[in-house]
Amino acid sequence: MRFPRLHRRRPPVVAESFIAPVARLSGVVLPLDVIAAQPAARLRVLLFEAAGAYWAFDYRAATLSNPDLSPEESLRLEFAPFQGSPGTSYLLGVLDLSGEAAAAVGVDLQAIRAAAAGRPPIVLDCRGDGERAATSLLTDERSIAAFRVASAGRSEVRAAYWLDAFWCDAHGLYLHGWVHAHEHRVRALRVESAGRSARVDAFTDRPDLLAFYPEHEHVRYGGFTVYLACPPGHPVSLTLETDGGPATVPLPLPEGPLPPWPGAREEDEEEEDALSPMLQRFVDLANARGGRVLQVGARSPAGHPAAPPRPSLRGPVTGLDIHPGCSVDLVGDAHHLGSFLRQGSIDAVVSASVLEHLQAPWLFAAETNRVLKAGGLVYHAAPAAWPAHAQPNDFWRMSADGLRALFGPESGFEVLDARDCEMAAMIPSPSWRRQHLAMPTVPIYATAEILARKVEEIPPGAVAWPLRPGMSEERARRYPVAGLRVAPAPQGGRS
Repeated sequence: MRFPRLHRRRPPVVAESFIAPVARLSGVVLPLDVIAAQPAARLRVLLFEAAGAYWAFDYRAATLSNPDLSPEESLRLEFAPFQGSPGTSYLLGVLDLSGEAAAAVGVDLQAIRAAAAGRPPIVLDCRGDGERAATSLLTDERSIAAFRVASAGRSEVRAAYWLDAFWCDAHGLYLHGWVHAHEHRVRALRVESAGRSARVDAFTDRPDLLAFYPEHEHVRYGGFTVYLACPPGHPVSLTLETDGGPATVPLPLPEGPLPPWPGAREEDEEEEDALSPMLQRFVDLANARGGRVLQVGARSPAGHPAAPPRPSLRGPVTGLDIHPGCSVDLVGDAHHLGSFLRQGSIDAVVSASVLEHLQAPWLFAAETNRVLKAGGLVYHAAPAAWPAHAQPNDFWRMSADGLRALFGPESGFEVLDARDCEMAAMIPSPSWRRQHLAMPTVPIYATAEILARKVEEIPPGAVAWPLRPGMSEERARRYPVAGLRVAPAPQGGRS
């Protein structure tokens, strides 16, 4: 499709090409020394990638009605990010619509491209020194917002800052760090993004700054912590109110949380469908040992094969679950393995995401010891931090140290390996995050796993809990069965 050959009455007021040294451009500051030289009742601002075709363009637009702009001011344009990589060229144009109907956007884009042709592109300065945050939003149209700001470079106050901790989510962002303005003492700090602001009037002592800025003793009083409730994805700025006047600087946000999480271990970068290194070691040891393996929690979702590591095990596998279903050979309560399995009849026991659903997992550990042969193996994985699920039978969360306690010497086992894995972050809800703002900067672990070997028998009754067998089985059967294929219960008793 081609646009008709329409011609604008006036050429663009401004038509410039520029290069953005950053990816996903989402904001620029536009000086008004030329634009505001001649008053205009209505202006259209257009921004688009220079390489785009006019019939398939991705553009940002804003229309300013009676803007009353001053040559001493600038416009800060904030918009949904473009997808361009660093070094992408863009075109920016401002058109005077006073006294005339708006032309089709494609016509305006062609006019801007033609007017900018032959001009050397401007390389953007990403610092934006001297900006002062807007006091009013002029317009908001097609993912672009235009704010009135002070002329860039007007302020001569120098600002310095650093972030020690940072996180953000859909509700807002958290910043912890320091600011100072060299010879000028900072009286207040304002953090702004997407038309929202948060103010800091009290600062904490940061004597460590004196080692780097010894010439001004007051820089030590620059520590701050602030939470700004704002939508994500918009540029952020810091405005320092100082004895020498205000100073505004853009705040480039880190790509990840601060402090940075520990580097991922190589084994954490395995493919999703691959067995964890510890589970693979269990499989190798169980296959080398031979004999019968008991898989606890063996019921599989409809249409899916038996859960890992069943396909990797060469010996016979007996599936146990509280409900009948696919891959289930025995239906029973895992708290009382000895009631349907002979003592010393099993060579290895394995489970994944089962322990948190057992009302008394320490009883299960003791029963596991009872049915295992000498030297028998166990592997268990359980959530260390995970949303509630399979309610009302979701009882526990376990760390690697917790699993060491369950399957350690007191339960007759030798721990071969245990670890916490799969790092995650915990983000408090808005109703209680004020008291725990730094929580998302500290990584947690979603899963814990353990590999252990039976080294001794434990006497009957060494591990006890006031839990009657009938009651525990009744409670265990409350584990939900929705979405799982149900098979008839197998017949038989002890095996």
